Amino acid sequence: MANHGETKKSGIGTAGLVLGIIGICTSFIPVINNISFFLGILAVIFGIIAFVKQDSKGKTIITIIIGILAIVITLSAQKTLSDSLNEAIDTFNNEMDAMSGNKTEEILANNVDVNIGDFQATKGQYGMTDTKLKVNVKNKSSEAKSFSIQIEAVDSNGSRINQDTIYANNLNAGQSQDFEIFTYVSSDKLDEMKNATFKIVEVSMY
Repeated sequence: MANHGETKKSGIGTAGLVLGIIGICTSFIPVINNISFFLGILAVIFGIIAFVKQDSKGKTIITIIIGILAIVITLSAQKTLSDSLNEAIDTFNNEMDAMSGNKTEEILANNVDVNIGDFQATKGQYGMTDTKLKVNVKNKSSEAKSFSIQIEAVDSNGSRINQDTIYANNLNAGQSQDFEIFTYVSSDKLDEMKNATFKIVEVSMY
């Protein structure tokens, strides 16, 4: 008949084994695996105590191994989740920057070609002057994208004369589209526009 001390030793080892098994089973579950980490630690501690008290060596070694596995799996699962969250956050921030125009130079370098033609002003009907600036936009990325491109006209001193925006929606990879902007220019700015320099101010991508 087992005495009280042997029962206590066996109870510590069994408790550690149970805690370790629970720790492993829950180590893959986000948030809950915070508890799994401590269950693994307790399993290792109980296993060591049972081993020192000369409980069944086979069971105590298994308890310690299971406890260590619960700890390792929990830390690995949490790292994987943390890396995934950080990657998702970085992707979101990059997309927000692209949409807000904060990555204009990067977008022009990697995602879109914008070719600005010559400003044209011709006499139209009823003494009106027809104006336009032809711009070709090409999506050079590997997937469909939409672009918002702000272009301004500046004089020789760099002062802004006028500005207009191109909205190139759903351009497929490698697809290009022609646009005409500055199709209405007030008469008081017409001469300045004929001698203006046109430049890209901001590009948004979404």
